[in-house]
Amino acid sequence: MKKSKRLSVLIKIEEANEREEARKFSGYQKVVQENRKKLSDLESYLNEYKDMFTRLSARGTEADKIRSCYTFISQLNTAISQQQKMVSEAERAAEEYRRNWLQAKQRMDILEKTIGKFRDEELRHEQKTEQILADELNRYKRRDD
Repeated sequence: MKKSKRLSVLIKIEEANEREEARKFSGYQKVVQENRKKLSDLESYLNEYKDMFTRLSARGTEADKIRSCYTFISQLNTAISQQQKMVSEAERAAEEYRRNWLQAKQRMDILEKTIGKFRDEELRHEQKTEQILADELNRYKRRDD
């Protein structure tokens, strides 16, 4: 069996591996987007509450309402901080999946190039063999003439 045929099995394995790594990367990109969206929502919510806090303070609202609004703003700041960490962790993981996918793609590309070289080599060998056979056939024909 030719080298190129034997290695074609490896191509199928590497293609499956590359597709799986691409799928993981794509999936984690969605996780990053979802986490960024949650962060954005929390930040918008915080801004709304800060505006409300400012309006309540300006109107001279009761201290209990201002205190509870301030406490909630503090909790939102904590939630935003935690969400920022989740975004960072998701981005780090997505970057790792991206590197894994690129490495799998690179391995597949190298294997495809190697198989291409083997095929070229096999073709040259076949052509050389055919030429030798054709030359010998011509020599035998000339002897018979």
